[in-house]
Amino acid sequence: MNAETEFLLIDKMAIRQVLTMADALEVTEAALLKTSNGAARQQIRRTLDLPGAAGTCLSLMYAALDDQPLFGAKVLSVFPDNFAHGLASHRGGVFLFDKDHGRPAALIDGGELTAWRTAAASAVATRALSRPGSSTLTILGYGEQARRHVEAIADVRPIRVVHVWGRDLAKAQRFAENLSAAGFEAHAHRDAIRAVREADIVCTTTSSEVPVLLGEWLPRGVHVNAVGASLASCREIDLECVRRSKIWVDYMPMALVAAGELVEAIEGGQIGGDHIRGEIGEVLAGAKPGRTSDADLTLYRSLGVPAQDIELANLVYARARDAGRGSSIDFRL
Repeated sequence: MNAETEFLLIDKMAIRQVLTMADALEVTEAALLKTSNGAARQQIRRTLDLPGAAGTCLSLMYAALDDQPLFGAKVLSVFPDNFAHGLASHRGGVFLFDKDHGRPAALIDGGELTAWRTAAASAVATRALSRPGSSTLTILGYGEQARRHVEAIADVRPIRVVHVWGRDLAKAQRFAENLSAAGFEAHAHRDAIRAVREADIVCTTTSSEVPVLLGEWLPRGVHVNAVGASLASCREIDLECVRRSKIWVDYMPMALVAAGELVEAIEGGQIGGDHIRGEIGEVLAGAKPGRTSDADLTLYRSLGVPAQDIELANLVYARARDAGRGSSIDFRL
């Protein structure tokens, strides 16, 4: 096998062997900075709606980074109902090419990569926008992203107490039990309002078509990461949540077409375009202020940025190649 035809297949176990949460945080922060300073060349997510529950689709995201050797695209099938069948909701891969001659270099598990970078981006935003002493976390949802978000948020804030809500109370209770075993004081709630009212940080990690977080519930000084609704047809937060919060997004062009609750509020005249303070990368760079007081209600509206996938994929590829992880095949294209 020669360098021109060597192709690396990297599955989720190989990713977990070469990646740490600290790596994911560092790389995701870099991608958010590059999104806002122009060092990332990317476009908004392209989707093909498919029959099924709201959000069922084929998703395509692609990017190239000025300082990374590999560019590429992530192609995923998104089936929100899969969780009820014990299956991952996001399944597909990140296809990487080298910049020298366009050689296909690798295919990486896209669902696993998405799980890492989504939670890492929420943690980066939380570090930038939440109160430093925040110790109580509320998770709305109990799936893979919920678990990842607890791990990531606890890496940047001194989380001691976790409140959990989901539509299936038994599943929420099992999730809370697992968190208790991991050392957190964890509580499952039948009603979402009870899970939210004492929170310092709230993460919505559902694929709901209707709001699961209402603005009237938000306590003083809370920070919200709204991450589960990636298509305009889905809603996790209501209009009052939008109106009350100071809002930052990951990638403005995508937010203005795919964050349904923001688009609806702007088009309906409930908020002006300047109600969205900017991209989180601008806060990270010091170009715009983030939280200005302990009383602020801050909200990070995440949709996922192609640059995050390709930045993280570059690191995973380099680590896996150097460590002899993944499966190397002769791929002649």
